[in-house]
Amino acid sequence: MSAQSAKSQIIPPVLTDSLPLALRLRLWRNRLVASPRFRRLIARLPLLRSIGNRKANDLFRLTGGFIFSQVLLAGVRLGLYETLQDAPATTGALAARLGIPEGRLRVLLRASVSLGLLLEPAPDLWVLDDAGAVLASDRGLGAMVLHHAMLYRDLTEPDHLLRTAGAKTELRQYWAYVRDTGTGGPQAAEVDGYSLLMRESQAMMADCILTAYDFGQSHILLDVGGGDGAFLAAAADRHAGLELRLFDLPAVANRAVHHLESLGLGARTRVHGGDFVRDPLPDDADCVTLVRILCDHDDSRVAAILANLHRSLRPGTTLIIAEAMDGKSEGARLSAAYFGFYFLAMGSGRCRSAQEIAGFLSSAGFQAVRTVTTSNPLIATMVTARR
Repeated sequence: MSAQSAKSQIIPPVLTDSLPLALRLRLWRNRLVASPRFRRLIARLPLLRSIGNRKANDLFRLTGGFIFSQVLLAGVRLGLYETLQDAPATTGALAARLGIPEGRLRVLLRASVSLGLLLEPAPDLWVLDDAGAVLASDRGLGAMVLHHAMLYRDLTEPDHLLRTAGAKTELRQYWAYVRDTGTGGPQAAEVDGYSLLMRESQAMMADCILTAYDFGQSHILLDVGGGDGAFLAAAADRHAGLELRLFDLPAVANRAVHHLESLGLGARTRVHGGDFVRDPLPDDADCVTLVRILCDHDDSRVAAILANLHRSLRPGTTLIIAEAMDGKSEGARLSAAYFGFYFLAMGSGRCRSAQEIAGFLSSAGFQAVRTVTTSNPLIATMVTARR
């Protein structure tokens, strides 16, 4: 049986005449684009050729995406971008520094040029391009690239992951806190890895949030699920009069105490350990944040988290939810595509739209719900509400 005939037995035919005009036009266009004869015609017409080539390049970025990601991973693992951070270097100097034979290193260097990570201003002389400069300076971005090696292993058989509920994956084990481990929560050894990753990768997220919302109008800021306190530290740096509160699992809270004290913020901070699904939260803050929290959890748990916040917080308290959200912008769509499979491998959570989160907030009893567009929807969108 052919694949086409097998498909026709599974998917019932749709009467084309009953479809909306826009959808019928889309099907006509699909048949046209799929035609080799039409593509040969496009190749002969200069204006259409440029459009066709752009579409072909976009498709190749998808088909070659894994290789491109490995170019990035190799550069981060080898320390290539950090090595070039302050000055250009020759192939020979880089080969000696990185321990890679010159001929093989050129493969990586030229691929990095093609991907916009490096420039070759003179033969065998290399300098960072814009993306490489960001990678070299942002420790959190490099940490996420290294972390992706785990995700790639989980996605080796993506069709199996899609078919199998509760599949055993490395990400599922790594993110210990999304599992209900009882009243004691995960142990210190289980939270060290992801807590450090979240701290290192927080800089761009914190900057995005702090630019979009003025926390100077608040007196006490409580970060729920605040990890090591990276977001609170960034907020404290911008607003000297802001008092800080942090709530997270006991093992994580212990880490936060030491980290915030090491930054000289101990006198401004109170850290509380507990489970944000069931335990009472501190009620002295006038502003509460959930940064990259709800997306990690399934719908029933999101409802429970917000219900607990509504029970715990005083009337008038501002609640801010900030995370990557699905939406119409290119950045939001890219985030949704990425996190869709990330959370699938993680075994928990999903990337929601701002409208979906607003619905959860309203159901929990929060009022004055509104969406705040940040400068970079790829990183975060914000939804605010009032208790």
